Amino acid sequence: MLESHATEAATFLIGIGAGIVIRAKLWWKNKTSEERKSLVYEILQSLEDGKITAAEAKALIKNHL
Repeated sequence: MLESHATEAATFLIGIGAGIVIRAKLWWKNKTSEERKSLVYEILQSLEDGKITAAEAKALIKNHL
């Protein structure tokens, strides 16, 4: 009985992970090359600052999602 629950839980988690990966790939594929470049540039700028603040994170999400 315990093995059955462990197998079900593992299968569920694998399914969730696969769904996240597929969704991320579709999201990235639908971006134009300019949007991709812009996203990467903004993330690199935030990293160069030495920290990513909550305001920067919100701006990134608002502009690219």
